[in-house]
Amino acid sequence: MEYLTDLNATQAAIRAGYAKAGAKVTAHKLLTNANVRAELARQSELRFQRLSLKADDLIVRAAAILAADPRALTAHHINPCRYCWGIGHEYQWKTPREFRDALTLATSEGEPEPTDAGGFGYRIDGHPNPACPECCGLGWPRAVFADTRNLSPEAAILFEGVEQTRDGLKIKMASKEKAFDILARVHRLFVARHEHTGKDGKPIEHDHKARARVILVPPKVATAIETKPLHPFNPSA
Repeated sequence: MEYLTDLNATQAAIRAGYAKAGAKVTAHKLLTNANVRAELARQSELRFQRLSLKADDLIVRAAAILAADPRALTAHHINPCRYCWGIGHEYQWKTPREFRDALTLATSEGEPEPTDAGGFGYRIDGHPNPACPECCGLGWPRAVFADTRNLSPEAAILFEGVEQTRDGLKIKMASKEKAFDILARVHRLFVARHEHTGKDGKPIEHDHKARARVILVPPKVATAIETKPLHPFNPSA
């Protein structure tokens, strides 16, 4: 039951009362015990039943997370600077009101008055001007986040909340790496093979120092597989 809380075998053995020094070896022995594995499977099934879930539900969710485009939730845009599209590459204002406010502020503080020679109409969501002499066409970067009140199903499957950090807001997303690992295991893309040998091929000496190695190897294929060049990943396919 401790193992099922976080699937960390070593920590589960410690919490269950086994000696900390030999917890890793003990956990390995327990997980290779047929009776223990049968009970783990039974308890896992009971958990699924209590939650009204099926294994297929998790597989479908993992596949959706893997296929989802994170740009539906957050993106990195390169926007034009204020001089990109201004007349004569002069500073461009968004609206006449913005210019009037800047003019009033400069007058009240005794600063040089701004000019509207660059015109109006600046848009933050535009594209940089390659010929801009101020930013050299590089523009300026801006992080864009989707409105979580109106998330698309694709974005919602990735969204796991918002976190306030020292550097600002951080969007938390579901792990594509974990989703891939789940699907890889389900489809047996890799098979875990445990080597029960110690140094130089000798039996493992259970002195809590020797470690068993886990090697991932492709499964055996009965017939030849036709290979084709990979095409670029298309999330909408």
